[in-house]
Amino acid sequence: MRLTVKQLAKAYGYLWALRQLDLELAPGEFVALLGPNGAGKTTFLKLLAGLTAPSSGTIELDGASVAGARGQIGLLAPADHLYDQLTVRENLRFFTALHGKAHGDNELAAALDAVGLSARAGEYAGNLSAGMKCRLSIAKWRLLDPGLLLLDEPYGVLDGSGVDLLEEFLRQHCAKGHIVIMASHHVSRAVNLCSRAVVLHQGRLSFNEPKQSPWPSFDRAFGDFLPRGGL
Repeated sequence: MRLTVKQLAKAYGYLWALRQLDLELAPGEFVALLGPNGAGKTTFLKLLAGLTAPSSGTIELDGASVAGARGQIGLLAPADHLYDQLTVRENLRFFTALHGKAHGDNELAAALDAVGLSARAGEYAGNLSAGMKCRLSIAKWRLLDPGLLLLDEPYGVLDGSGVDLLEEFLRQHCAKGHIVIMASHHVSRAVNLCSRAVVLHQGRLSFNEPKQSPWPSFDRAFGDFLPRGGL
């Protein structure tokens, strides 16, 4: 899957949340989407997911518009929608059916086992903690296997083992040739995982480079957000 963004802009009334953004991503790229609060990260993810329409510009996945490729796009966020009155297993079955995919009991069981939720398969999702719901969302996207996976601040609700589980899943996802874009304030974690860093500032693209080691240009562009000592 290849992602092409050209002159993308989004305005809310007289306020420009995103302006003239150009970005080209190849299969297998993992992008750390960084920037301070209000930089436009969440707006950009919503545009990529097709949840809101741009004011101008285009987004294409393998030459198709976002509207025609929504089945290939996933968004994992702390508020990822789940049905509290369905069980953990029923949520997986329902969401995969919505995407036109049928998974047998063994596949559902394997997905839940991979995220440590096998023992909770029959519980209502509403009884899960925020961290357990995030694990269920990981299981959902593991089954759906979108070509473009977007993540908005996924670390906040996960414990240490949940973070390890998420990061291994994302590595495996990119290894299949899929694209991952993760917005996060955990800069060191995101940069450790990524193949490319993109920094937004006041709605504009201020930095876009493949990962390097050492990476002095990134230190200069985003140094205030790094722990002492840099990357």
